[in-house]
Amino acid sequence: MMLWRGEMKKTLMTQRGIWVLLVCLVLKLAFLCAFPEQKDRRIVLSQKQYDKYLDQLYGENTREKSDWILAEYKTCKEVKDSQEAMQGKYARGELTDAQWEAYTQALTQADLHINSAQIFAEKAEQFLKQPEDIPPAHYIYEYGWQTVFALLQFPDVFLLFGLLVLTAQCFPAEVSSGMLPVLLAARNGRRKLFRGKLLALLTVGLSAAVISSGLEWVVFSLRGWCNDAAAPLYSITRLAACSLELSLGEGYVLCLGVRLLATLLLVTLLFGLSVWLKSTTNLIFSGLCILALPLLWGGTAALFTHGGLLSGTRMLLWLGESVTNLVLPVVTVTAYSTVVAFFAARRHARGPRAFGLPKR
Repeated sequence: MMLWRGEMKKTLMTQRGIWVLLVCLVLKLAFLCAFPEQKDRRIVLSQKQYDKYLDQLYGENTREKSDWILAEYKTCKEVKDSQEAMQGKYARGELTDAQWEAYTQALTQADLHINSAQIFAEKAEQFLKQPEDIPPAHYIYEYGWQTVFALLQFPDVFLLFGLLVLTAQCFPAEVSSGMLPVLLAARNGRRKLFRGKLLALLTVGLSAAVISSGLEWVVFSLRGWCNDAAAPLYSITRLAACSLELSLGEGYVLCLGVRLLATLLLVTLLFGLSVWLKSTTNLIFSGLCILALPLLWGGTAALFTHGGLLSGTRMLLWLGESVTNLVLPVVTVTAYSTVVAFFAARRHARGPRAFGLPKR
């Protein structure tokens, strides 16, 4: 326990880890506050009409709702498309003033409603393509959740960079400073030192990840992005292809939970690699490569990497029809992260020779 406390103090205070994490979290807060809502530009042209349609359609989708909004959009489009022909008829005297007045009023209404009607008609077509054996999607104001899951499709780069810097300051920094031989020769050296450092890093990583996730949730809630959390995941366009029978809130919590676990596993893997990689630069480069691997390919295979598990939104799409499909990837990533740490501990137990240092 004393060794753990000492390593915690060294990580947070001596190596200024608390300031590194604080800067990363402040940068993340600024980014979240400045990030714009992923809103359809067509709404700006007809906000009142959009709100009107949403009030009428809001809630669980039905065939009647979809047919109604599709008919609304079809009517608006037909009125707009006939504008040139109607102008020609009026110019030729084929329409009376009353008929032309009625058409211009219909055209004005079509101009007002067509953008919003098109948005919901696209949603209706999306819902009609979904399987009938799953709970129906909901008509909601989706752009808050669209923004949340747009941000969740990438790893938490601010948090992970901070943890990567802290991990890189463990063994590589002590090798370069010449302090490692002294530490390895101490009574609590070798195995206890390895366990103490790893436990301290995991504690810091867990605390930082929880704070980072809490910070996200607070910002998302204050910006009104987490409404209608009970609606199915596939109610929003970004997750239309998702087959999981989870609500938006449950999907969000699942992403955060998996990200938390993957963060701890990444810290474990990088800490193990630090025993072999004697250079801070090499360790940081290796960590960035591990995180970037899922960007090279998509699909289920990416789930077997740390970066894949950290890519929350894409992870939901890669899972298929069941959350249980997550078990094998998590077990696999846990296994090879633990194996690397285990062999790193054995190498570390050899003392100075494991780091290419002269025996004392």
